[in-house]
Amino acid sequence: MELLERFEEEHEFIDSVAGSLYRWAEEGGDPEDAGRFARFLAVFAAGFHHAREDALLIPVVVRELEVPLETGPLKVIQDEHRLLESLSGELGRTGDRDVARRIARILWEHIDKENTVLFPEVEERLRRLGVREIDDREPSAEESAARELGEALLERYQPLEDPEHMRGAGCIICSAYSHECRGIEAEWWNRWEWEDHLGRDHEG
Repeated sequence: MELLERFEEEHEFIDSVAGSLYRWAEEGGDPEDAGRFARFLAVFAAGFHHAREDALLIPVVVRELEVPLETGPLKVIQDEHRLLESLSGELGRTGDRDVARRIARILWEHIDKENTVLFPEVEERLRRLGVREIDDREPSAEESAARELGEALLERYQPLEDPEHMRGAGCIICSAYSHECRGIEAEWWNRWEWEDHLGRDHEG
């Protein structure tokens, strides 16, 4: 699905800028760049990327797949969108490097859960219903400029990983697992899907 492919390409870029932000925080980068990172996050990551996930993808998922918006994976994803938007505003106001580190870690986990759990599950389910594409929109001039700002920040600060931050695929790595969300299988799968997956009856 072209929309999901675009989202994953944007994820790769945002993931890298998160690494640049982490290096800025760890190595004491130019304080003026806090505002530049905050603008990239507010206009491109939130205003373009997350806004399209919320407005274009998630309504189709709710309508076509009849999955809940108020609980489970979709609630976790949208709650994180709102949290990241709030933290980006805080970064712009304060230049706090601890806030920058937190943003980077949340972005990395958020991207991992969408790439390895949400998108594959959604694409397969929509494909079975005959939904092959979802309408997209092009970035505005402001959003394109924000992407260019992110590219400039990438050149200035080579992405740095946090060695203490664990990354990986699947629900089990998600910080929301078991207390905010029971995992996509428990939240979305029906008995027949479990039997097909496990090859036996599942009573969970």
